[in-house]
Amino acid sequence: MSEYILIVADQLPFRRVMQEVLFEAGYMARSAANGWECLRIVRSVDKPFLILLDYYMSNMTGIEVLSLLRKDEATREIPVIMVYTKENIEETAKYYGASAALSKPIILNVLIREIQDATSKWSRRKLIKQINTIDLHSGIKRL
Repeated sequence: MSEYILIVADQLPFRRVMQEVLFEAGYMARSAANGWECLRIVRSVDKPFLILLDYYMSNMTGIEVLSLLRKDEATREIPVIMVYTKENIEETAKYYGASAALSKPIILNVLIREIQDATSKWSRRKLIKQINTIDLHSGIKRL
């Protein structure tokens, strides 16, 4: 998994601002203009370590994208932070597996805290998964 955050939103100004903000905070970022592009990117070898996903997109909502991510074994573990503007979708987003849901305009220190929290939980799950694949008696990794 690569060390970048994937920003998924159909609004180019939002994607550009978030890329700049994340860069200033020390993160590399790439962007996708819609849900289908997001799914194509995350199913590649070069997966992001976190997805910042807009709820309101023209071709597919963020919840629909999130639902597809969680159904796919190759992408279900990638942390997702959902962003929204009008209605509060936090409960729904978390039900579908989002780490967090933030309303726009996004408060930078809250976003950074949520990124750190989501990625530290992901790192712990990944470590536990690796430990569970090692036979404790022989030290041999199980496949």
